[in-house]
Amino acid sequence: MFIIFGNKGREVTENTGQFNCPNCCAQQNITGDEKQHQYTQIKVAKYFTLFFIPIFDYKTLGRYIKCQHCNTDYNEKVLDYIPPTFEQQVASYIEQELKSGTPISMLVNKLKSQGLDNDQATSAVDNVVSGNIVTCHNCNMDFLKGVEKCSLCEGRIGN
Repeated sequence: MFIIFGNKGREVTENTGQFNCPNCCAQQNITGDEKQHQYTQIKVAKYFTLFFIPIFDYKTLGRYIKCQHCNTDYNEKVLDYIPPTFEQQVASYIEQELKSGTPISMLVNKLKSQGLDNDQATSAVDNVVSGNIVTCHNCNMDFLKGVEKCSLCEGRIGN
């Protein structure tokens, strides 16, 4: 009698559920379609085989999470991911704009043109700026402290 045995790597679905996919959440922020997506938790293991048929696993090589919507693979820690709130997204946008040299008053107007009212726009910018303001001596525009060159008149800003 001839018996063929060996081992083989294999992926097996261990669990499924809902989660906040970082990739899909980034897309949802653009479209406004915020919802959780299905995931599959996959275990990668070595299996003992008999006649090329997997019989039992004897060594777990790892686990990962796969988003069923965008097919992106993640470490299991992704299940703890909480997407940023709207306020956090706005604050991040404001900080990027200010650090790139956008004058404070222009950013407030930009936020108003994107749907925030004057109080919301001013308050959101003030929360990020928190008094760290420098003024261009040539054109009197206010900038976030750390900006070295006025984006309007090209003059150097003294910090």
